[in-house]
Order: sequence, then C-alpha cells, then structure tokens
Amino acid sequence: MGSRHWLYFGGFVVSVILAVATALLGLLEGLAALSGGVPAGEGFVLATVLGAAAEWVVLTLVLGVVAILFLAGTVVSVLRTASLPRDDRLVSLVEWLERQYPLLRKFDVSGKVEPTTEDRKRQLKEQYVDGEISEAEFERRLAQLMDDRPEGASRSESGSKLERNDRPRR
Repeated sequence: MGSRHWLYFGGFVVSVILAVATALLGLLEGLAALSGGVPAGEGFVLATVLGAAAEWVVLTLVLGVVAILFLAGTVVSVLRTASLPRDDRLVSLVEWLERQYPLLRKFDVSGKVEPTTEDRKRQLKEQYVDGEISEAEFERRLAQLMDDRPEGASRSESGSKLERNDRPRR
C-alpha cells in the first residue's frame, strides 16, 4: 500500500515541524523571562530560562519521540514492500547474517532474495544470447534447472551449485 508510506512520512514531517515550532516558542518564552530580571550568575539564568519554558521543552521532547516513531513506521513500511534484488551471492550473505543474528530469521529475508526458477531461466537465456555459453551448455543447464531438487537439499545449496556452473569457462 503506497499511500501508507506517504501517511507515515507526512506524520513525520508534521511532527518535526511542530517540534521545531514548540522549541522556538519555548526559547522565546525563556528569553522573555530573562527580560524580567534575573539574579547574577550563570546558574540562575539557566534555571530561569528552563523554568519559564519547561512545558515547551516537554512538548518538544514528546513531539520528537512521535517524529521518530513516524520515521520508523515509514522505513518499515517502505522496506516491507521494497523489491529486493534476487541473487545467490546476496542469499549467502543474508544467510550468514541470519546465523549471526537469529532475530533476523523471523523476517525470512533469505527466502525473499533467493532467485526463483524463472530468474535462473532468464539469467541462462541472457548468458546464451550474450554468447557466454554455447547452445549445448544452455540446454544442459536448462535441463538441470528443470530437474527436481533432491529432498532435503536447501534451496541455496542447489542455487550455489548452479552458480558455479554458470561461470564461463576459459
């Protein structure tokens, strides 16, 4: 849902503008308190300014937290619908990250970046058209790709085997 991104981003922008406005109003009220006269000393000046603008400081902090929440919502919303590149190397990197940080497994990113059979077919066709592989090699790899994967083999293992075979021979 694309409009959700804009809704969150709009909330972020509005809350940032409100936070800046409340900070400025707090600053003005604090400076206005200084015009009433303050006992000598830096500590008294700061206490007078903060005392006069205390509610503005709290409101600015609350709006800052709201802005951060809207920004996080925007980022999460965009990432959930983002189109990730499908690549065997990226799969191996994501699987390594998932092993290092088990919390990442619940997002199943490795499954989302793993090339599908259609992606692999397209890649083979591109290699054949570009002249990187012969027609016989293309047909052999296509037949290998069409064969069912053995039970128990993970998708990344069969994908990395295909990737090794995809390298042009010199």
